[in-house]
Formats: sequence, C-alpha cells, structure tokens
Amino acid sequence: MQDNIVYRLELTDKEYEYVEKLKREYYKKLSKMTKEERLQYFRDNYCNEQKLNFEKEINGTIYKVNTHFDVNAEESILNKFFRLTKKS
Repeated sequence: MQDNIVYRLELTDKEYEYVEKLKREYYKKLSKMTKEERLQYFRDNYCNEQKLNFEKEINGTIYKVNTHFDVNAEESILNKFFRLTKKS
C-alpha cells in the first residue's frame, strides 16, 4: 500500500541554493563512480541494517533492539514511518 502524499518544504532562497549545491556535488561524486562502485557506496552508507541494531539503557534496564526487514514487504520503512506518525 503506497500513500500518495506530497510533503512540501518551505525554504528561503539561501537554503534552496545550499540544497541545490549539495545535490550537484553529490551527483558529481556519483557520476565518477562505476555502477559497481555506486552500488557498493549505497550498500556501505545507506543499506546497512546492522547500523540500526543498538542497546539503550533506560532506568537501569538495558533494551536491545534488532532490526529485521521483510524483502517481500509492500511498504517502505519511510512510508511506514509516515503512516504511523501521520496525524488523524
């Protein structure tokens, strides 16, 4: 299930130019990589589920969080987050 929700950010001209500059630099960096290098870059920087596993102590109790992803899921984690946090 995919929501067709549009999120709009209001930016000043200065903020917009800053974001555009970052985007251009990012594209330039990626364009210099081979397909295999880009895939590895995304695996290393954005797709490492192990980075989402952590331990947190709250009032003397240690909670261990382990993340698992369903490769057959019909909803992305981002869409799920937006759905769960959407105001009714």
